[in-house]
Amino acid sequence: MGRLLTVQDHLQVLEWAEAFRSIPDFDVGTPVGQSLRAGARRELDLYWNLAALSRAGSRRPELAKKASRIVFRVRVLLERELSRAVNTAIGHGVVTTPDLFDGNFFGCSIKQGVSLRVPLASCIPTRDCHAGCYAHDGMDAGRNPVVKGVLNGVVAGRYESGDALERHRLRDLLRPHVRRAVSAAKAEAAAAGFPRQARIRFSHVGEIAAFPDFANDLARIVREESGGGVACVVYTRHPNAKLLDPELIVTNFTIDRSSRERLAWAPATARLVYSAWDGRTTDEVAVNFVEHHRFGHVTQSGEGKVCPVTAPESTGRTCDAVRCTLCFQKVEPAGLRPRSAQDTGHP
Repeated sequence: MGRLLTVQDHLQVLEWAEAFRSIPDFDVGTPVGQSLRAGARRELDLYWNLAALSRAGSRRPELAKKASRIVFRVRVLLERELSRAVNTAIGHGVVTTPDLFDGNFFGCSIKQGVSLRVPLASCIPTRDCHAGCYAHDGMDAGRNPVVKGVLNGVVAGRYESGDALERHRLRDLLRPHVRRAVSAAKAEAAAAGFPRQARIRFSHVGEIAAFPDFANDLARIVREESGGGVACVVYTRHPNAKLLDPELIVTNFTIDRSSRERLAWAPATARLVYSAWDGRTTDEVAVNFVEHHRFGHVTQSGEGKVCPVTAPESTGRTCDAVRCTLCFQKVEPAGLRPRSAQDTGHP
């Protein structure tokens, strides 16, 4: 991080990324996040540089293309290596479960506010989303966010596989974090400048649906702590989407041109949304996201409603700035499916 990299620097980053398989062993201690950032600093910084290169576009097109092909794989391997290190430390008694709650469990999405991140390793990517994911953009590719996603993922994984006693302990540890998140979500809603419900996004990075029991129970705690005043919202492409409780979670099921077969995974109570990676939108969904990144924004072609935050002409890049609440509202089962589950010729 820091100085601009030369072509030779980027070639060295690519060489490292193509060969990357593991992180040299290091001691995990407390604070856990700090020890992970220190022990894997070289790998975390190289991933940062790889992610930035994958967004280089016309500035270094050939190198950017090579980086895009491997950036997801490198991020996932890095996360899994860090998760392995943490779980090993827990197994050896060096780190305890409470130590995993390093700082705030919840964070913030610039676009949508209070949110939770889990590792990208929880995803089942499509052909288009693995490299296009916003997890590789800007600060989401930095040391702190990557490590926070890893720690949250270890918590979620231990909850999912834990017995009743382990889950009870984790719920007790989560509750004060939920209280703070609920308070922050309500404050955001009060400052929005228009009437809207407070909400928390599960999850800004990664797939909370990979941990369905954890997601449902965390949403239940949010409901308890907020008196039902804070909505829990998910965007997902995961087959476990049908395991998310529609009484607790608003689900936005996302497809793109390369994953239309995933319509079979969408719950009847989900809103169907579309990632228009190349700008080609469709009128068969509730809303299209016209993809945009730091150095570029595609132009819309096709029919259908476009998320105003992602519209090329928009100057407001948050949901509150454009006063849109569509993705956060519960939906009725009728009219959620496209006219045909088959590809009709549009995206």
